[in-house]
Amino acid sequence: MSARNPEPPDDTGSGSTAFASTLRNALLSRGIPLRRLQQRLRDRGYEVSVSTISMWQSGARRPERDTSLDVIRELEAILLLDDGQLADTLGPSRRVGPDRHESFASLQELEANPFTEEPAAELFERSGSVGVHVDAESKVRRVVNRTLWQARRDGARDAVIFFGLNPSEPVPPDVRGLLGCNLVDVSADLDQDLVRATLRLHSPLKQGELAITERESTGHVPTEPEYEFTLVAPRRQAEVLLHVHFDPAHLPHRCRVLVESASGTTTHAVMLNGDCATHAEFNFGPGQVTMEWEW
Repeated sequence: MSARNPEPPDDTGSGSTAFASTLRNALLSRGIPLRRLQQRLRDRGYEVSVSTISMWQSGARRPERDTSLDVIRELEAILLLDDGQLADTLGPSRRVGPDRHESFASLQELEANPFTEEPAAELFERSGSVGVHVDAESKVRRVVNRTLWQARRDGARDAVIFFGLNPSEPVPPDVRGLLGCNLVDVSADLDQDLVRATLRLHSPLKQGELAITERESTGHVPTEPEYEFTLVAPRRQAEVLLHVHFDPAHLPHRCRVLVESASGTTTHAVMLNGDCATHAEFNFGPGQVTMEWEW
């Protein structure tokens, strides 16, 4: 072990526990009181209170990696630690942004009712994509949603989701989880052309942790063709992606995308790439993206 390193920490926990143990052992090894450490940080241009440093070394609070990394590097230099010896114990930030979620009902301009009522979100979407498979008769046969979720609190596991129904479908589609989740409590309201389900992660998350899921809706053969599909983004996401796959033997003559949000409505043509039409929006939501096609 390098002569610059203190004795290894007494515990091997993660996150704030490992950071606190490493910091505490370094302080003991160097014999630096907290007030002197605060003054040395201040001399280098960083204002951190003694109480904050005390909570860091006790494990009562952890520094957030995205706002305190420069301070952590100064701590490593002052305490003669190797580069990253403190920073690497933190792992990813558990900070969660503000909840700017709009309900599915409000985005779809549905009257509030028990079926569309949503509980307080414990998971929220950071990004998502929807793949839509359209057959040669312009009927949607399969929809796959891939979503990156982030936990708003420890133990987060569930999210309420909705699938729109084609009024011409004789029965609701089959829905199921494909990756990282199951769909439970599935029910349909044919008057509102909606299926509601609870997406349940295979394992609960801690606040700030991420999980990717895929879910599928497989439709029974509708009696009428369909000429559009709408992706609903209930909150601001880093990216939303809609791609529509057509039967290679029967491609549409043209496709257009309609984007609706609080900032306004835009529409433009989308060129086919082989048998697929794709549109992406970045830092988008709440709002919705609709792909339309013509034969």
